[in-house]
Amino acid sequence: MDDEKFLSNVDEALRNTLDKGLQAPPPMFAGKPGEPVPAVDPEDVKTVWQIGIDAQANHPGKNLAVGVESMKHACKPGADIEAIWYRASLAWLITQIAPEQLARFMRDGQPNDAVLRAAANVPTDWMGVGVVRQHPPFDVNEFVRLCGEGKETV
Repeated sequence: MDDEKFLSNVDEALRNTLDKGLQAPPPMFAGKPGEPVPAVDPEDVKTVWQIGIDAQANHPGKNLAVGVESMKHACKPGADIEAIWYRASLAWLITQIAPEQLARFMRDGQPNDAVLRAAANVPTDWMGVGVVRQHPPFDVNEFVRLCGEGKETV
């Protein structure tokens, strides 16, 4: 087989593989997009949040990820790690999109227990890969209201 024919076959094989991959649904992290995320224990959300803070403090200026096993080990036995991580991410998201509304619930740039408790309980749904949204997967006003129901302790 000559080089040109060989390269043509490789090109066709790659194109077929990529076409098949594009037809496959994206992998799911936890729940199905649009389905409710279960409420979780606020203490577990606080634990996962703190793991992230500690990791950043130990590796300043670097992007990093914390392993699921580390979170499982730190949270209560049987905890839904995917839901906890997702809800801790909501706490971060709201600090970015509604800093003025959360100012009274922040201490030294970090959310207090009221924010983490709201993140653990606010009605929300799983987001999907490639799904464009015009708003967060939860009601921001409801989130802030839930913050006000809790104590403003750190």
